[in-house]
Amino acid sequence: MVINDTILQVTVSTLPFGGVGESGMGSYHGKFSFDAFSHKKAVLYRSFEGDSSTRYPPYTPQKLRLLKALIGGDIVGIILALIGRSKD
Repeated sequence: MVINDTILQVTVSTLPFGGVGESGMGSYHGKFSFDAFSHKKAVLYRSFEGDSSTRYPPYTPQKLRLLKALIGGDIVGIILALIGRSKD
């Protein structure tokens, strides 16, 4: 907020400049302008080290049993799928 001066805050690039709605143009000064007109997107960088081949096709019956047990939270089914046995 600036009192008794109309333009002083424009000289400080670390302050947002402008009002909200009808009282001004918004916070369009320096980094605030960049942030106001930028569309942020999430980016995930990771390696494939330690990745499980179970996630990728081809999906064999053994892979499908394991994935279903993992999604269902069935501990016994997970163990059986890992050792190559079925629950039936």
